[in-house]
Amino acid sequence: MAESAKELDPTTLKAFEHAAAGHHGVMSDPSGELFIKPSATQEIHFYQQTFSEHEEFSELIPTFMGTIKLGAPDVAAIQQLPEVSEAQKQQALSHGKKIKADTAIVLENLEYGFQHPNVLDLKLGSKLYEEGTEPEKAARLDKVAAETTSGSLNFRLAGMKVWNGGSYDIYDKFYGRKFNADNVKDGFATFFSGLVTGLAKDDALHLLELIRAEIMKIRDALEHTESRMFSSSILVVYEGDSKTLNALMTGETRTSGLDGRAPTDSEVQENSDGEDEDEDDPPVAFQVRIIDFAHASWTPGQGQDDNTIKGLKNIEKQMDQLLAQLG
Repeated sequence: MAESAKELDPTTLKAFEHAAAGHHGVMSDPSGELFIKPSATQEIHFYQQTFSEHEEFSELIPTFMGTIKLGAPDVAAIQQLPEVSEAQKQQALSHGKKIKADTAIVLENLEYGFQHPNVLDLKLGSKLYEEGTEPEKAARLDKVAAETTSGSLNFRLAGMKVWNGGSYDIYDKFYGRKFNADNVKDGFATFFSGLVTGLAKDDALHLLELIRAEIMKIRDALEHTESRMFSSSILVVYEGDSKTLNALMTGETRTSGLDGRAPTDSEVQENSDGEDEDEDDPPVAFQVRIIDFAHASWTPGQGQDDNTIKGLKNIEKQMDQLLAQLG
């Protein structure tokens, strides 16, 4: 891993340009290996508690490396950001309001190492806010849920980006809000289209099954813990570069570990020449994690989080439909 959280200099941070959804204002380190997100106390505490008290669940979320203070030095970082187009500004606005916080959590960047990561953010739950939320905000979120698949399926497409071979097709939160329970399968088909067209049928089926298995693993973990994770998301990333994806899904790499990064072009060549892979950092074709814990907490004695679990079950059903169509 690159710099530790303690060694990060806030003045060297840059804007994170490839978020599929979520708040703008998030950043990365110069290497792109770390994801830096301004966060309130509740999210920081959730990460700290998870990694100290819920070791098994910590494997299902982005690796937490600590926190850094932003504050005044953040001004210097903002001044160093490259100029962005008006379209990029509008895209950032579509992701949500900037988080107001002077402390940021430092996480692994789940997109790091992929040649062209395809990214899907699935917002979980029909109730999207915790108790004590301001009535005006609660009413607004209830309206969003009632008008989208958040209300009917306990999840909705919050955003995604798909590599089309030359650039990214970006689908913002308004794209996801147009679906209903009957046609949301079309959004999944669009996201996984590169996987289906870029791989042999058996390899595409295998990768879809692996992704579904990771989603089921998260659901199973929540069914055996007591928590409330309002407005958390499932993040799915898979390699959008067809040449790299095919290299990953052939030979021994087809069944390599589920965690890690996709290889660089030179590593793909090395693997094809028969050189050993780094056993400590195996290449993978995809990542699946549950993310976004600004309104999450561990709640002993309150039972499982049915609000979130129902959404995960319905996502699994969407994956089952894709598998049935491809099979």
